[in-house]
Amino acid sequence: MNWSELSKAVRIAARGGDCDPAIVDVVYDSRTVTPGAVYVAIPGTKMHGDSFIADAVAKGASVVVSQNPQPACGVAWVQVSDPRVALGELARALWHVRIYDTTMVGVTGTNGKTTIAHMFRTLLSELRGADNVWCLTTVANYLGLSRLDASHTTPESADLFRLMGAAPSQPSTVVMEVSSHALELDRVAGLSYDCAIWTNLTQDHLDFHKTMGDYYQAKKRLFTNYLKSKGKAVINLDDTWGSRLSRELTDVQQVTYGTSHGAKVRIANWKCSWDGTQMDIITGGEIVHFRSKLVGQFNVYNMAALVAGAVALGIDLARVQRMLEAFEPVVGRMERIPTATEFSVVVDYAHTPDALENVLRTAADLTTGRVLCVFGCGGDRDRTKRPRMASAVAHLADEAIITSDNPRSEDPMAIIEEVLEGIPLDFPYMVVADRRMAIARALDLARAGDCVLIAGKGHETYQEIKGVKHHFSDREVVEDLLQHREPAHV
Repeated sequence: MNWSELSKAVRIAARGGDCDPAIVDVVYDSRTVTPGAVYVAIPGTKMHGDSFIADAVAKGASVVVSQNPQPACGVAWVQVSDPRVALGELARALWHVRIYDTTMVGVTGTNGKTTIAHMFRTLLSELRGADNVWCLTTVANYLGLSRLDASHTTPESADLFRLMGAAPSQPSTVVMEVSSHALELDRVAGLSYDCAIWTNLTQDHLDFHKTMGDYYQAKKRLFTNYLKSKGKAVINLDDTWGSRLSRELTDVQQVTYGTSHGAKVRIANWKCSWDGTQMDIITGGEIVHFRSKLVGQFNVYNMAALVAGAVALGIDLARVQRMLEAFEPVVGRMERIPTATEFSVVVDYAHTPDALENVLRTAADLTTGRVLCVFGCGGDRDRTKRPRMASAVAHLADEAIITSDNPRSEDPMAIIEEVLEGIPLDFPYMVVADRRMAIARALDLARAGDCVLIAGKGHETYQEIKGVKHHFSDREVVEDLLQHREPAHV
């Protein structure tokens, strides 16, 4: 496609250069430029994309798109008000993506996104064929039958459009987690959703959003800026912020869920054990029974979100029943590791105060003995949640081993000191900064009937220290330690 045709996809404030090159790609990273590409200069949090225009042109960029005029760049250029929006629109047009021919499901909220997205992937794959359903999650990106590692919870829409354009056929369905960062920064520009799901909102990412109100407004954009004209909002009414969202979306079709009597998909009752969960849903005047291998009250809400989403998409609930009964829990989400011990070991991704409370409460309800919690907090992230996570552990666990998570550029012990601010003086805990040794210590302390909950990393297979990712899997460490019964030396 020539630039004169492609440029019709965006609103241009000013332009320069009289050439009309053939365009082969749309990119936002100067390192990925190939001859014939359009380079879109994105305003970054640390560096502006304008700083790399010369590099992009040297590598063969045919056109530069920026929020600033670029008459000296040496190639065709255009000025736009929002380069991120332009990036998505240009990529969608170049790759001929028919977004209205694809069923788009977006899941947002602080907790539950990954499990809900995987459930939708499983359900819709059964209905439409696994090769026709794509699913983009924190754990991985599933492009039909192919699996790619995920670098972000939500990819840039331009990258998704490129993948869709390069595929043998456009997927019939895309299910994806939609993060607050992606919404705030318009990384989903060009996308439009048939079904948008709100799970909950609890403290997280305040290093980026600053206030809970800002965090909420970022999430709300999925429903105000990115729904198709007949798209439906699926909202958890039991969540305070979700209830507010429902009241504010006066012109959007809604399918609400929760225990609230006003919910269109109402959770009537449930029962949980280590073997799974059973629940009754009232919808359309009928009671529908569901059972699943998923464990915990928070998964009752995840299951209800799926049911409400199915109602929104017009899917027979008998199919949802069958799918849930066979659905395997997502790796690193309340994952009970098979062991030969008389105590339980659970790995979970919980890295917010609310998520930690949810998994600890579930573990406490299902455990006859003590709950021993191994946890830490990530570096270069919201520091205000560190003592709150410690308070959650002190409230719901019997003992804690405080350790390192992904310290990134921070000193692990400095992070731990901030965590300790939330630990009461009379609560039993110990600090073991080395995560492997912390897990070893917890396993050494555990007795028959206890539960060792290892929180924070879940599915992750690395630990990031000073900018370097070292291989580290909580599950692998547990299996190795129990196999060799390696003693803890603290």
